[in-house]
Amino acid sequence: MRDGLAAIVPGYETDMPAFGGILTDDEITSILAFIKSTWRDRERDYQAARTAAHET
Repeated sequence: MRDGLAAIVPGYETDMPAFGGILTDDEITSILAFIKSTWRDRERDYQAARTAAHET
């Protein structure tokens, strides 16, 4: 999440920082694309199904 969980849960504290102020949207997209490139077909199919369900 670009701005961290605090963006949707006010007051939420975590040790994992948000990357919105460090990485550009294009850099975040590139990192996610790299991570997804390491997934097996099963994980890709699962994510595609979740994405399709969310878009309807």
